[in-house]
Amino acid sequence: MPRALFLPLLLLLLLAACANRPGDSDIQRQVTERLLREGGSLYTVENFRKVNGFEPSQNVYVADVAYDLVFQKSLADLALNLRDQNDPLLAGLDLMALGLKYGQFQAGERRPRTEQVTFHKTEQGWLLQNNR
Repeated sequence: MPRALFLPLLLLLLLAACANRPGDSDIQRQVTERLLREGGSLYTVENFRKVNGFEPSQNVYVADVAYDLVFQKSLADLALNLRDQNDPLLAGLDLMALGLKYGQFQAGERRPRTEQVTFHKTEQGWLLQNNR
C-alpha cells in the first residue's frame, strides 16, 4: 500500500474508534435534564464537566462527571410553604425525603457533586441509564 494512502486511512480508523462514545455536550445535556427533572426548581446545575470516561464493553460508556447544585430555596423555606399544600402529610414526607437526600441547605448554597453515569448506545443514539 502506498505510504500516501496509509496515513490517511490510519487517521480515519482512529477517528472512527474515538467517535464510539457520547459527546461531552450530550453527556452534559442528558445528565442535567435528569437532575432538573428530579429537583424541579429546587436547584440549578452549574459548572458541569466530564472528568473521565471509559468503555467497559461495546455500546456501553461510563463517564465520571462533576457539577455544582445551587439551591434556589432553603429547606426551611420549603417547610414554611407546607401549609399551602392540599395534603400536608404527603408534603411533609417529600420534605423529609429532601432533607435525607441533601441535608440542611440554604438558598444560594453551592454543593459540589460527583457521580458516575452509564450510557448505552441504542438505535436512537447514546442514552443515559437510570443507575441511581
